[in-house]
Amino acid sequence: MQKYISQLLADIAYATENVGLPFVEKELELHDWISDEEEDKTAPVRNLEEWTGIRKEMLPPEGMLNDEQVNRLLDALKKMLDAYNWSFVLQTEVSQRIQYAAIRSNFNQQAKIKRWHTGFFELCLSGTEHGKCALGEYCQCAFYAELYSGFTDSALSPEEERARELEIEIKHLKRKYSEEWMKYYPYHLDANYVDENGNPYNYGFGDEDEDEDDNWWR
Repeated sequence: MQKYISQLLADIAYATENVGLPFVEKELELHDWISDEEEDKTAPVRNLEEWTGIRKEMLPPEGMLNDEQVNRLLDALKKMLDAYNWSFVLQTEVSQRIQYAAIRSNFNQQAKIKRWHTGFFELCLSGTEHGKCALGEYCQCAFYAELYSGFTDSALSPEEERARELEIEIKHLKRKYSEEWMKYYPYHLDANYVDENGNPYNYGFGDEDEDEDDNWWR
């Protein structure tokens, strides 16, 4: 198996270094820019297996791999997807085995070849029942549905909108970083951390944290 994994990693590395494009590369000018929405509609589409030369069948099921092999293959696949501007991005902490299994399960998909904006690897293929994608309990669609549950589209005052954004961001951080979520606390959304003009300041560190006698820089 190890000999096969080494050859597979070499194949993935070759695909990473040899990205084929369906158009002639030219230096892009600012006036060529189009919105993400427009590029979504007009970007060429290719089957990811055909484009990269890597097929789902070439990727061993995660149950056949040890942790080191999973980690090496996952890292190589992510780098390859980045090179093809079809990035694999998650908003929550997910084990490497589940990530690898999700990429393998959904690898035979259509990819949009974008030049201006980032394309993202599809986690929920067309026809996938909500909450039953390859990520299982870590389904990103279900995560966002839960994140925004209980919130309405009714008009809010600026203060209410900011409070809602703070609540949503905190829910997101707790889900993504678990016990370490406070390291990423969104002070800029918290009304308790603003100056007299409503502007965020100090990111939660008040004057009491400063030592006026600290002259180390002199």
